[in-house]
Amino acid sequence: MARKLRFLPYNPTLVSITNRTVQGRYLLRPHLVLNDRILGILGKFQRIHGVQIVAITVLSTHFHILLVVEDVLQQANFMRDVQATLSREVNRLTGWRGPVLERRFEATPVTNEEKAQVERLKYVIANGVKEDLVEKVLDWPGVNTAAALLQGKSLTGHWIDRPQQYGARNRGEDASDERFTVEETVILSPLPCWAHLSQERYRQRIEAWWKRPRWRPP
Repeated sequence: MARKLRFLPYNPTLVSITNRTVQGRYLLRPHLVLNDRILGILGKFQRIHGVQIVAITVLSTHFHILLVVEDVLQQANFMRDVQATLSREVNRLTGWRGPVLERRFEATPVTNEEKAQVERLKYVIANGVKEDLVEKVLDWPGVNTAAALLQGKSLTGHWIDRPQQYGARNRGEDASDERFTVEETVILSPLPCWAHLSQERYRQRIEAWWKRPRWRPP
């Protein structure tokens, strides 16, 4: 089957990206170390490629990332580096051998209409609740942006420079993870349709969705 063409109707574009683990295995199951590595990887390549990250949710079998990208090349380069590095770290942490993700990532452009962008953000944040895994979005123990959006918490993780570590090991030098670990932070950007709002007003609009004890997307 031919691959779907990547096309963005305008630049920049809000894009909803998702991918699943091979065979639906729980290779992305929440864990303090894996959560930390995922945030480090996202922060590292966000800084390198300059994408704007609006929201993230990582479940045990799949992930969702809401991005603003300038063009398909920026999108492809960011996702190439994120997925390749994530797969290597998952293999290292879980002992799984072989592909971690079952296919090429799915990228869906989101139109400029406010309703379309808001509904997509709600959908991404609601993962975990809508599958009946947790009662509230803040309860999900994996990587997600709910706490950052609602409470202003930092999305900080750690990146381990594996090529430099490998070189040090070959030279007989100290090759511990600690020596090659760098802190990275994921910087969140607002929805394009709400970019004119203050940070406080943006938070209030998102917080309004959680007035009910159990929030679900419409």
